[in-house]
Amino acid sequence: MLIYIQDLIKKIHIVSFDIPFPADYGGVVDVFFKIKALCELGVSIHLHCFQYGRKESSELLELCDKVTYYKRKKSFLHLLSRKPFVVNTRINKQLLANLLKDDSPVLLEGLHCSWYIPFLKLKGKKVFFRAHNIEHHYYQELASAESSFLKKIYYRLEAYKLQNQENVLAHSSGIFCISPNDFSYFENRYSKAIFIPAFHSNNKVFSLLGRGNYALYHGNLSVAENVKAVKFLVNEVFDSLEIPLIVAGKSPCKELLKMNSANVTIVSNPSELELAELVQKAHMNVLPSFQSTGIKLKLLFALFNGRYCLISPQLMPSKKILKTAIICDSAQQWKDKIIETSNLKFGADDLIERETYAREFDNLIQANKLIEWI
Repeated sequence: MLIYIQDLIKKIHIVSFDIPFPADYGGVVDVFFKIKALCELGVSIHLHCFQYGRKESSELLELCDKVTYYKRKKSFLHLLSRKPFVVNTRINKQLLANLLKDDSPVLLEGLHCSWYIPFLKLKGKKVFFRAHNIEHHYYQELASAESSFLKKIYYRLEAYKLQNQENVLAHSSGIFCISPNDFSYFENRYSKAIFIPAFHSNNKVFSLLGRGNYALYHGNLSVAENVKAVKFLVNEVFDSLEIPLIVAGKSPCKELLKMNSANVTIVSNPSELELAELVQKAHMNVLPSFQSTGIKLKLLFALFNGRYCLISPQLMPSKKILKTAIICDSAQQWKDKIIETSNLKFGADDLIERETYAREFDNLIQANKLIEWI
């Protein structure tokens, strides 16, 4: 049962690393739908967000009592600092002053916004931290997936700085973790972790019964990790399979566009509705991943909207997903499971299992849990 507890927490400051609308990529999806759920529970929100490329949003004012924007100051000199670039470019003294104007608790989104923690704690503020992943692990993986030498160096240096920056979390009042793996890591280090899954756009399971006639991979196709996943599928999995593969996502690089063939179709920049239709009509969503930090929102999108989901072990949010997703590791295992799944028909029992599992990711339940801790 949901408890509308606005009398217990009347106001909260949320500091976002970016403007969280439109909610069209992983990190801001969690921020936006968290704000929406808190608003539905009657919480007054003062949203603070950094601006660099995105426009101010009237939609956010419909959910928040106040929205304040701060320019993200990017300079080459920030790269020379001991602080991580993503942190150093978000240091704003006016933001700190605004957070200290009242006694309301503060929720900082991501290590990007963590510079403020010790200063807020020193003034007796309750300050909570949302861990979107284990940031230095994530940057280490980006370095491994990156082909550009300069970008590889940047990611490795940033990973080292982020690992040091993480120590400020010892001063926080609590760490809200997005996955069980991240929860174990932060709880072992700081003994103040709370597991709250990702907030997301899905509020109902729309999986279709029956069969589809293709496999689908979707994601941001300009991200090195996703490019690596597509190459793996095309070159090592579907190279000898007759099942058609559709790859859909934003900004595919030229290398991926050249992979169009009789059996592989690249769909560039599909609209939200087009992507949802592709996910729904697919017989299976194939989502290999080479990172185990955080949680991939594309997995939740596939679980709420698609039929069969085949995923890497690294993508498992918890063991409970074994009832509704198929785990594949090696290239041969991916091939075997895809062939096996192609002969199945998504039925009523599968749908019931999916709906049961989906309840774990109910936004209002998780927002209620967050408020109870704050």
